[in-house]
Amino acid sequence: MYLQSFTFRENAGQNIEWLIENVSLGEINLVVGKNSSGKTRTLNALSDLVSMLRGNGTSASGPVRYELLFRNSENLMRYELEYNLETIKVERLYVGEELVLERGEGGSGIVKYEATSGSIFLEFEIPHDQLACYAKRDRLQHPFIEIIHGWAISLRRFDFSGDMGKTHYVLKSSFETKEMDWSITNNSLVPLITLAEEEYPQFRELILKDMQKIGYDLEDFGIIHFSERFSHTSQDRFAVFTTERGLEKQVTQRDMSQGMFRAFSVLVQVNYYILSGQKGLVIIDDIGEGLDFNRAKQLVQVLIVKAKESTMQLIMSTNDSFIMNAVDIENWAVIMREGHKISLYNYANSKEIFEEFKFTGLNNFDFYASEFFKSGFSEEEDSGPETEED
Repeated sequence: MYLQSFTFRENAGQNIEWLIENVSLGEINLVVGKNSSGKTRTLNALSDLVSMLRGNGTSASGPVRYELLFRNSENLMRYELEYNLETIKVERLYVGEELVLERGEGGSGIVKYEATSGSIFLEFEIPHDQLACYAKRDRLQHPFIEIIHGWAISLRRFDFSGDMGKTHYVLKSSFETKEMDWSITNNSLVPLITLAEEEYPQFRELILKDMQKIGYDLEDFGIIHFSERFSHTSQDRFAVFTTERGLEKQVTQRDMSQGMFRAFSVLVQVNYYILSGQKGLVIIDDIGEGLDFNRAKQLVQVLIVKAKESTMQLIMSTNDSFIMNAVDIENWAVIMREGHKISLYNYANSKEIFEEFKFTGLNNFDFYASEFFKSGFSEEEDSGPETEED
């Protein structure tokens, strides 16, 4: 299932209001924008909603409203949510044009029952601070809710400029899939690599080939029993190691460069995500941070190919000119912030301007740096990206 568009509004009418309006997304998206333009804010809005749909809390400080439009096979699904602090005020879910779930502020509502034929709606009452799209999950009775929940639990978000699991070790080397939470993307890679190699014979070769494509000529990788001299703890640990072609030494994750480990971590987790049949949204913030520009570009290209060959929807964010030049602007989503409002320009809502740029002979970064995406060759003042009302 693909997220086609979303709107987010927080603290409406107040001095601290944020509005992310009708952000449209494709299957592959490179989000570009200046520092403080709203890239991270936009990604955080999505992550915060996903946390709630998984049954967890929210970090929002005031009244919030969401509207999301999904494309699921041939159907469109629309989800609306409005809440203030810990009280859900409005929650609606549409499949096509049909309203299949609605609840109000007190927690009472109706939901379509699909275990038998016909349009039967059941009344319910749940706690005022719980989402119906979490509390009323039932694959048999309300399968449309399970689709929304499935999208939420399949989302993965990576902070490429962060640790990515490099300083995380484990105390054992045997694991079961049911005990793992793969949505936490900065944990130790030891459990994931262990289980992936047990479940998918092709996993090892995929990782080695992908690392070679981005300029790391690995011959081997795996798990090693690891202990540090002069450590305060007497417990031995298990860590990841890699071996480069022509070198006999196994390099543990502690001694791998930060950039190499970040790339390795993303490729390990994304390959497992695809092999395990996950179908959803993968977000990689600050893609390529810490890598030289050639490896950063090659990593982005590898990930784009994987997205095209799978059912993974990909969002990457960057302000790196080399990465911008490596990605077709048809996959760009340019973020602009004016005051409290965040707007997004992409091929879907500004197609004519994006097509015009192909005749300029300039590189992709110039499309961004010159703000060509706002008005193209037109001298008229830009009024923002087109909307359905326009």
